[in-house]
Amino acid sequence: MTRWVRIVVGLVLLWGALGVVGYRLGWSLHSGHGQQALLRSAKAADRSSTGTGSASTCTTPGTPTSDGQLAGVLTMPTLHVTAPVEQGTDDAELNVAVGHADSTPWPGTAGSAVLLAHDVSYFAHIDQLNPGDEIGYQVGCTTDLFHVLGHVVVAAGAPIPQLPGDALVLDTCWPTNALWYTPNRYLVEAQEVSVQTSKTSSTGAAQSWPTGYTTSAPPALVSQGLTLESNEEPMGTLTLTGQPDSAWAQSPAPLAVEAAALQTYFGALHAAAQKRADWWAALAPNVSMPSALSGGTVTAHNGPLDITITANGGNPTAVTLSTLFTVSGGAAPGRYQETVTEAFQGLTVVVSNWEVTHG
Repeated sequence: MTRWVRIVVGLVLLWGALGVVGYRLGWSLHSGHGQQALLRSAKAADRSSTGTGSASTCTTPGTPTSDGQLAGVLTMPTLHVTAPVEQGTDDAELNVAVGHADSTPWPGTAGSAVLLAHDVSYFAHIDQLNPGDEIGYQVGCTTDLFHVLGHVVVAAGAPIPQLPGDALVLDTCWPTNALWYTPNRYLVEAQEVSVQTSKTSSTGAAQSWPTGYTTSAPPALVSQGLTLESNEEPMGTLTLTGQPDSAWAQSPAPLAVEAAALQTYFGALHAAAQKRADWWAALAPNVSMPSALSGGTVTAHNGPLDITITANGGNPTAVTLSTLFTVSGGAAPGRYQETVTEAFQGLTVVVSNWEVTHG
């Protein structure tokens, strides 16, 4: 019996280690291309207009033949979403656009076309679509209009429902505010109801939101690795508060904010562990280094790291990170509840408050 227990425990530890490695690598890919997304979105809308004369002169671009090629524009008016669509569903595509599954037809042709996007990006609120809501897919001067039929939650890897006629399925992770890879998928099913042709594009360019957020960490600290890929941390959920613009909230901009906020957070932890007051001052001006962190190392994560972004329109004003962890070494080892508030100096994210209490 003891031998079997050792085998089971060994397998659990092995799969856990693989899961951490896969998670860290996956998240790095998940957030790595966010800064280019909205430029690509504007480019998509610009290219969607291919004719300025009569409808007979309005041509349709050719079907993309390789991953990463721009294909069309997806609109969801009730959610205020205008998103570029690219061929392919790898992270290179999904971090800058909605991706089209290679093995499915294109929207507007016979069969069920499948479009995918990250949950905390363009498809952040597709669970709010109701039966009858309109979805548009525009290529050139032709727009295929779909009406939502309903939704279904399925396990990752489950077959996509095959709907009759010309249909569309939107696919994202469930729940849609998760910062981890979830075992379930949220599918929105829609049926084509009409095709519209216009002389010019009816879809304007998406609003261009700043995405070049960064940390104030000194280069020597950055070289230690401040991304999630280099720092083991179980992620929780992303919440938007304040009065964020709905289009901004469903763009990759919040992911860019979150990535910079994490770099600042991890940088401060590294600076405190190494007792580098100069590094800490660069990241947290006018904020004292918590004594519990000075010289201490985080050795256990007792809860997920939840992130809340406060925004006004398309301008983030604060980021709050909260978690529960265990610190070893230093002057006061123990388990702590932590709440970190970060502010913005232009596009630079800095720490404005750091609270650590016994958890």
